[in-house]
Amino acid sequence: MNRRMSGMNISSPVIFLVGDEKYLKEKAINELRSSLLDGSSGELDYKVLHGSDTSANEILSCASTIPFFSSKRLIVVKDFEKLSKEDTSRITSYIKKPHQHTCLVVDIKDDDILDQDPALNRYIDVLKFTDLADTELSNWITKYISSRGRAIDEDALEILKESQGTALLNLSQELEKLITFVGSRKTITRNDVELLVGKSVLASAFDITGSVSERDASRALGIVYDLMSTGKKPYEIIGLLCWHFKRILKAHALISKGSTESSARQLLRIPRKNAKEFCAQVQSFSSDQIEAKMMVLLEADLSVKRPKYSPSLIMEFTIIRLCLG
Repeated sequence: MNRRMSGMNISSPVIFLVGDEKYLKEKAINELRSSLLDGSSGELDYKVLHGSDTSANEILSCASTIPFFSSKRLIVVKDFEKLSKEDTSRITSYIKKPHQHTCLVVDIKDDDILDQDPALNRYIDVLKFTDLADTELSNWITKYISSRGRAIDEDALEILKESQGTALLNLSQELEKLITFVGSRKTITRNDVELLVGKSVLASAFDITGSVSERDASRALGIVYDLMSTGKKPYEIIGLLCWHFKRILKAHALISKGSTESSARQLLRIPRKNAKEFCAQVQSFSSDQIEAKMMVLLEADLSVKRPKYSPSLIMEFTIIRLCLG
């Protein structure tokens, strides 16, 4: 087999798809299906098995079967790491002498098996699918939206990344919802994302912390109520605030060692749009004050997990303590 897929030359009858990025793995498998199988009739030459409910016997039986309509059979084994040790050993033996009429695709989370048996690398092609870096993720979203004849505002893009993380499968599903939601409009806005996906949790952390620095308990509680109305649990909000105060404390530590506010912000990966606000919050609290507020949050976290009172009441009391302290 000598095929070019996603810019890579595939020459081995055994391919390892390594990593956690499911969307890109599925895309690679679909490209192989298009490349190897003969139209709809070729689906008879395609088989997906799962390590949790298959065996080496079944995999080897499928791999040894002559293709019906296509030039090759395509066998995909997902969750390969869930095979028993004995079955894994039998498949690795097959990999060293594979059938040329079968393309065996091994879908696996990490490449530990290749570290344990380095000789396998001589017999396989390895495609790695790891999480995209921040810039790559932005480019992927923009390209996805553009392919559907739409554009997306920078603020909307940042909120989407923050709320959905790096899992492209989740992102693609949310993007499809947004494309349907905006209808004939060409640009997806921040308001669209907040209405459909949810408000920026990061922005809420900045807003609550800003209210705490101004001792404005009423405003801080209003933001917390909004978060809880969208389904956020008190323990999640406590964790969010603890994480944000920890970033401010880290900024203090970096600055005390000679870093500028700008370099500290970059090291902590604070978005540019929040740069001014973050620097103001770093200046608003001393290290001792931050540590005291983190102790309040730690006590609240323990109280929520072993509640004598309702979590909502504990959350309210915590916000008031943060503003008064």
